[in-house]
Amino acid sequence: MKQPNVSGDAKSVVILEKDGRFLADIKEALKGDSELRIIGEGVDLPGATALLMEWIDEMPDIIVAGLDLLKEGVASDASALMGLKEKMPGTKLIITSERYADEEIFRMIQEGIRGFFLKGTPVVLITKCIRVVLSGGMWMDNAVIARVFEEVSSRNEKAGV
Repeated sequence: MKQPNVSGDAKSVVILEKDGRFLADIKEALKGDSELRIIGEGVDLPGATALLMEWIDEMPDIIVAGLDLLKEGVASDASALMGLKEKMPGTKLIITSERYADEEIFRMIQEGIRGFFLKGTPVVLITKCIRVVLSGGMWMDNAVIARVFEEVSSRNEKAGV
């Protein structure tokens, strides 16, 4: 699905989410926002990979991806996911999930992912999360957890971990 660029300054978003209810929530959050525009969406792994590698004409600023879809990707074709990462080095990734698993989230933070929110997050917080991540900040639903991860991550970076 392609949409015209409503504004030259609009940031482009690709949504990769197989949960139809949550996909609808994300689309609702972005609908009518002149600063964010959806340039593609995928609901399964083959479709998501084809979308990012072949169908869209521009590199997205943000990819909002379901954790379960990414796990399937790693299990079935990790090299394709690494190829996407190399093709889109400036794209920021935001993860959606049913729940937080500390070890998974911490590993992703160390890999540079700065945005996380739970399925069921209020629509207004979805766009806020995207803006925070675009500006270089970190966003999690729970601000206390976000600060803890940020502090631990900073300590590990200084220690060279």
